[in-house]
Amino acid sequence: MIATIAQELKNNERFLLATHVNPDGDAVGSLGALALVLEGMGKQVVAYCQDEVPEFLRFLPYADRIVREISAPDRFEVAVVLDCGALDRIGSAAEVLQHVGKIIHIDHHSSSGDFGQLNLVRPECSSTAEILYEIFQAIPVSLTPEVAENIYTAILTDTGSFRFANTTARTLAIAAEMVSLGVGPEKVAGEIYDSMSPERIELLARSLDTLTLRSDGRVAAMHVSWRMLEETGTSFIDTDGFVNYPRAISTAEIAIFFREMDADEVNVSLRSRGGLNVAEFARIHGGGGHHNAAAFRLGGSLSEVVEKVLTEAGEFIVGGRQ
Repeated sequence: MIATIAQELKNNERFLLATHVNPDGDAVGSLGALALVLEGMGKQVVAYCQDEVPEFLRFLPYADRIVREISAPDRFEVAVVLDCGALDRIGSAAEVLQHVGKIIHIDHHSSSGDFGQLNLVRPECSSTAEILYEIFQAIPVSLTPEVAENIYTAILTDTGSFRFANTTARTLAIAAEMVSLGVGPEKVAGEIYDSMSPERIELLARSLDTLTLRSDGRVAAMHVSWRMLEETGTSFIDTDGFVNYPRAISTAEIAIFFREMDADEVNVSLRSRGGLNVAEFARIHGGGGHHNAAAFRLGGSLSEVVEKVLTEAGEFIVGGRQ
């Protein structure tokens, strides 16, 4: 499939690239890496994401060229959907993409569905950017420092700075190659982890004040409400990575971060340790993800969803579902 997709990228000229709503480092980095490679091959490219790029990722080459609206979908020969488990996760442009002649779907989430004409889903990879690296080798193309910075950032963020179980020897070898191509690890880490605004710090402080432990500390959770966002002058983008704080508690087997989307819907992010498969937990509610990192959305008020999910998480641990 890698060879087939590499050939499609060589044979076609007009590409639409898209990723999921609420983009993270892998989403933005993968968009940028593929867009820059295709443009280097002389192709016409439009890179799309419904939501704005988080401030801490705007340093990435190409991030400022990602558009939030698509016009004239019939002008594209191929749409490449990156880091997205279901077509509706693209947001409002999902229907538009279906008018493009061919969809190539590239992802690394184990719960990812096959919605493209060509589907490349590799859960053993740390990130979608790692899969793109393999495709770039198959084309083949020489990677510029700008492409390398996108790939490195995508891998860094999706592995939790190389701390998560999805970090393999291959992952580290690719990251090392990106550094050899000119990426500065100190610079990237500084942009991502050391550039929080005072407003985001205040939001984090308020969220930490909601920290809840259940099931003898085996379940740890935090939340952010719309009121917190309004009072601190922040947005949902500023909550990226907040789930890692309850995850850091030594007794926590499942960490949960709740983000109120509106009065009747809550986004639920899950993290786990070892063999506990939170992707299975997420699928109960129509979500998905990885073995140790998953998410879903649930209807109801914030207080209702928090209580429901905390209870279910305790039962999930006791049940030992793997």
